[in-house]
Amino acid sequence: MPRYLALFKYSEAGAKGLMKEKAAAREAAGKKAYESVGGKSEALYWIPNGEYHGAEIFELPNAATAAAISALVYSTGAFSEYRTIELLTTSELDAALEKPVAYRPPGG
Repeated sequence: MPRYLALFKYSEAGAKGLMKEKAAAREAAGKKAYESVGGKSEALYWIPNGEYHGAEIFELPNAATAAAISALVYSTGAFSEYRTIELLTTSELDAALEKPVAYRPPGG
């Protein structure tokens, strides 16, 4: 199953919700959301001093499901930023690099 990294930054309202509910409740809510679409949360990390407030690694069935989760999460207004990045293992990247691609660079 494809693996993703989400980097997120809470909005003011989202930060207030985190303060009220605490981190464990938000982690449980995220796990439940991923499981509801056939996915699985692998790890959630909180970033106390950085550009983002947290990072989560999770598995989802496909890119369309990742897009649906991202759109729904961002639409809540709880986040000022929510980025989903697909991750590849070394063997997956090597397989991708083996694929022949017909490409000509601009001016080439």
